[in-house]
Amino acid sequence: MSTHAESTITNHLIELLPAQERLLLLRHCEVVELQFGIVLCEHNQEYRHLYFPMSGFISLVTKLSGHKPLEMCVIGNEGMLGVTMVLGLSNVPMQAVVQGKGTAWRIDVGELQQLLRHCPHLRKILSQYLFVLMVQLSQSAACAHFHEIDQRLARWLLMSQDRAHSNEFHLTHQFLADMLGVRRSGVTVAAGLMQQHELIQYSRGKISITDRTALKRASCECYQSAIDEYQRLLGKPTPDSARRLLTEQGTP
Repeated sequence: MSTHAESTITNHLIELLPAQERLLLLRHCEVVELQFGIVLCEHNQEYRHLYFPMSGFISLVTKLSGHKPLEMCVIGNEGMLGVTMVLGLSNVPMQAVVQGKGTAWRIDVGELQQLLRHCPHLRKILSQYLFVLMVQLSQSAACAHFHEIDQRLARWLLMSQDRAHSNEFHLTHQFLADMLGVRRSGVTVAAGLMQQHELIQYSRGKISITDRTALKRASCECYQSAIDEYQRLLGKPTPDSARRLLTEQGTP
């Protein structure tokens, strides 16, 4: 991603806050690097920190004994890791692992709990995002059961592109297979067909989206449905609001 692109990316949930609450929240946050493959929290542990990604993305992963992990949701700069704290619950519902490197605002759990008591707009926005996340989780479960590998792979690549803010990102076939809960051979065949039809280019773990429109046609309905539900409640991020926030707080 270019330096200019990074400078116009921030977190949409923070953007939505009125200025007073936004600046109060950011006073309690620090900017941290999200390194690929790092596990931020484990299932059933207690949260120590919560994250508002600005770039990069985090996967929520569930595991069953004797099976590979299955990705249930991806969180980028449209969301927050740890939003269940709005319910007063500190236990981690699913493992969270960084799947795309970037940066995030990080806040201590106790400090967010205090802010939620005094910031009604913050509580409202996080409650709305929690609802959206619940819809996405139920949709992901249905998608994994009913839709073919090639449709699910197209959806996953589109979601990754949206959150990476780039047409290029690094993903291996084995990693994609683990995230989709399928065999590597199935991903290899599906990705090979996409490359053959010039939807993507793939080489040594680097994937380039070359025809986003065609990739959307190849995806299942779940991709657009998730976007529509998010925008219905939380709107659509705009570059102007991103620049405004970074001007107020200082570019990390």
